Amino acid sequence: MKRYSHYLLIILLIFFESCGTSVDAAKVEKTKQLVESREFEIEHDWVNPMGGGRINLIGNPNFIRFKKDSVNLFLPFFGERFAGGGYNDEGGIKYNGPLNDLEIRTDSKNTQIIEFSARQNTENLNFTINIYPEGKVDTKVNSSYRSFISYQGEIGEIKEKDRK
Repeated sequence: MKRYSHYLLIILLIFFESCGTSVDAAKVEKTKQLVESREFEIEHDWVNPMGGGRINLIGNPNFIRFKKDSVNLFLPFFGERFAGGGYNDEGGIKYNGPLNDLEIRTDSKNTQIIEFSARQNTENLNFTINIYPEGKVDTKVNSSYRSFISYQGEIGEIKEKDRK
């Protein structure tokens, strides 16, 4: 009986070892191609304001669209404003213009890291976007006037209606 339990244990270990996460090679290649083309869109499902709980963004408009050397973005903001005028009439972080101080690099785990800055009126914004090999995205925004905020979502192709 003892010998059978050893065999059962070995079989279970082999089974669970094979159940590990497998990498979708096609998705990894598509993510890499999108970033290299510098024409892609990021849509977020979650926002994590500093000092608050996680908020679901499904059904709330938000996007970051990269078009070669420019970016168009709108991210809802939930957090504290430190200085300057009131919240803008867009209700969030909005920018449409050139990519300033753009840096793209890849880390040892094949995560693509995009950093750039933007200016919205008198507010300075610094973005760090981590794009993981299978298309998941973490976006971090540091502002000169607002509390830190981060978003989670996915990368994809720009929809035809948004290409203009």
